[in-house]
Amino acid sequence: MFRRVAVLAVALSMSALAAACTGPAPPTPTSTPSPTFACIPEAGGDPVPCGPIEYEQAQKRDKLYADAEAVYRRYWAELGRISFLEKPSFTSELEATTTGAFQERARVIVDPSRHRRQLSGDVRLVRVSRLPDLSRSGSTVALLLCADASRATFLAPGESDAVAGKVYETRAYFIPVDGSLRIVDSELREVATC
Repeated sequence: MFRRVAVLAVALSMSALAAACTGPAPPTPTSTPSPTFACIPEAGGDPVPCGPIEYEQAQKRDKLYADAEAVYRRYWAELGRISFLEKPSFTSELEATTTGAFQERARVIVDPSRHRRQLSGDVRLVRVSRLPDLSRSGSTVALLLCADASRATFLAPGESDAVAGKVYETRAYFIPVDGSLRIVDSELREVATC
């Protein structure tokens, strides 16, 4: 019996010693959630995870593109209104949305001696997309736009026959002037479809 008690005492001592050496189990670390954000890539597309600094930069960039699109749509609406006039003129809305070389071209477009008056149909702005890392004439932001005038007819000064419109892709460049963006320059090319 002494032997059993001795074995039991040794076993208890060993387990007590093992418990004393290991101490209490360390607490399970809890992860502190870090804020996650979703940023739209500059070229557009689906949002991707990003950190707070990238998110703030993306918000500023997205606002710049949205402001540029709003300016172009204002210009587009005014040009659409003027296109049906027999004797158009350069308006305050065109003045407010354009500057530099682009403004000079806009003055030519509405010059009554050169103005191609729209007779029928509609000209649709089909697509607007971002053009990252592209600059011209000191621009800070650029857009790629596609307009379809193929369902409209136009009459040039001194002509008697109306002609159908075409489909054009435009790169529009914007620059801040007096606290708001304006179209400063553009590149235009005819395309088959938007």
